[in-house]
Amino acid sequence: MNERHRGRWNVGRLICGFGGLLVASACGTGPESNFTLGLELDTCNSTFAVCQTTAGCILNEDEYLEGSFPGSREFIVVADEEQIINVDIFFRTQVATGFDTEVQWSEPGCFDTFQYRSDGVDIFFEAGNDRILSVGQQIFLNGDHLVQVFSDATAEYLLRVRVE
Repeated sequence: MNERHRGRWNVGRLICGFGGLLVASACGTGPESNFTLGLELDTCNSTFAVCQTTAGCILNEDEYLEGSFPGSREFIVVADEEQIINVDIFFRTQVATGFDTEVQWSEPGCFDTFQYRSDGVDIFFEAGNDRILSVGQQIFLNGDHLVQVFSDATAEYLLRVRVE
């Protein structure tokens, strides 16, 4: 995200977080719209060759995608070396928690991968009252990082990334 957009997004979150009642028209009307505030929907249905597979999009901090579990989603995040790629999943619906939810981050070229695994933990409980499961991983190389999300849960979700 460039500095101009980052500032607009942070100001919008600050206003909505602390003074949303005074400026209701600038804020979301609920948790879902607050999650996507200032972001554009990416349908993520293209085909990008990466790591002996394909990804549906190059997702940046100005966008979000939507989908449903059970299933998987693959996308690319461009990041500089020594950054943290955070994946935030907002559960629009929560039907069945499942046993296995994974997020996998790959370094460019896919020689190294890092993984979050739920290991049977209730991901809806982990998401808490705001219904957002947030997981992050430090990456070490500059470039295109394949991120894969898998879950056997039954849910509809929105997903965004943050790079720090």
